[in-house]
Amino acid sequence: MALTAQEAFDLSKQFRDLAIALGNHRFANWQTLTPTQRRDIEDEEWSLINASSDMITKAVGLALDESKSSLKLIKKSVRKAKSSIKKLKKVKQIINIAAAAVGLGAAIVSKDPGSIARNAKLVLDASKIFPA
Repeated sequence: MALTAQEAFDLSKQFRDLAIALGNHRFANWQTLTPTQRRDIEDEEWSLINASSDMITKAVGLALDESKSSLKLIKKSVRKAKSSIKKLKKVKQIINIAAAAVGLGAAIVSKDPGSIARNAKLVLDASKIFPA
């Protein structure tokens, strides 16, 4: 199946929303983050914004597997990532989620179905909340 224009738009918006959640976390925790942590989070935030922009222009026609399961997995992983960023306290986990999401965005733009599935799973795995 190929992504429709609306599905590409929805994915782009989800990645933009994830970038905003990262930025909100960065500003809300500015005083407790080190300059390196602030920079790392900001770098991932910009990478997600760029992926969002790329998706809206390139993702239409993306070949996914025969079912809607890939699209559902992508959407689930991005929702879980946003939710986890709001709840997590460990900066390293937040940066790991962001990096995994950037990888997913790159996989979507590259139109590689296998890479999309692997990276969606990486985002889900990174988004698991463990006790502090």
